[in-house]
Amino acid sequence: MSELVSVIIPVYNAAQFLKDSIESVLNQTYSNIEIICVNDGSTDNSLDILKSFSDKITIISQENQGLSSALNVGIKEIKGKWFKWFSPDDIMLSNTIETLVNTGQKFSNTIIYSNWDLIDEKNNQLRSFQESNYNKLSNFEYNVRLLDRQLINVNTTLIPSSLFKKCYVRYLDDPVAVDYDFFLTAALLHDIKFHLIPKSLVRYRIHTKQLSHKNISKTLEYVSQIKDEILQHLDDSSRNRYINGLKQYQQTKSTKTKAMELGVKLLSTMPSFVSDRIIIFYLNKIRQSR
Repeated sequence: MSELVSVIIPVYNAAQFLKDSIESVLNQTYSNIEIICVNDGSTDNSLDILKSFSDKITIISQENQGLSSALNVGIKEIKGKWFKWFSPDDIMLSNTIETLVNTGQKFSNTIIYSNWDLIDEKNNQLRSFQESNYNKLSNFEYNVRLLDRQLINVNTTLIPSSLFKKCYVRYLDDPVAVDYDFFLTAALLHDIKFHLIPKSLVRYRIHTKQLSHKNISKTLEYVSQIKDEILQHLDDSSRNRYINGLKQYQQTKSTKTKAMELGVKLLSTMPSFVSDRIIIFYLNKIRQSR
């Protein structure tokens, strides 16, 4: 019998793309799926759209308490061996979950993730993101790169539900950093591994109302604080090893990458209405150049 996959979709004013997102999960080639949608106090017609799928999904509604709260409420209800966090803006390919599970069954204590395609508000594909394939690196080498920057699009992931017995989604002041904080905590404090499937399995949508593309300069500063906080939970020897490893890794970067990263740092000191769009452009360029 196939293993149950629990898909949690946190929903807040997501009416524009919500129907397409849910249908992409319902139309998977993998059938043993439960879908839990947490309506986090939406003020648009998101709840009406959810109710139109009420015979196929579980709906939980609460007053607006933010992304972390919505995720944790959903996680308490999951019954599956696997957990999949998914955005109400994005689209799964029909074989996404089947491919993730088939790969996940080959590993233990591992978060599986994949490449992804970038689409716009009209479903036009803008580009494909090929994540750096670090599958052959040691845990330490991978974690150093994860400390350097986010490596994973959370909407592509498949996470063992057993992980939540020791690791949880923290309540953060900046919701955009929630997934990165979770990955860093899992990797550095709980010895979780990561494995890339080198193919696109998700269509990730970029649009003007997107939370992750607002106040990006503020988020960059907040992420730096998160790294320091997580490192403080390690013993002195492990913490110093990671700090030194990160310094050594950053020294190996190309001059082009270093220049772009310096540009991002300088832009992050400017007012967000001036710098955010430029920072997003350069962050994507840096990510593609790894």
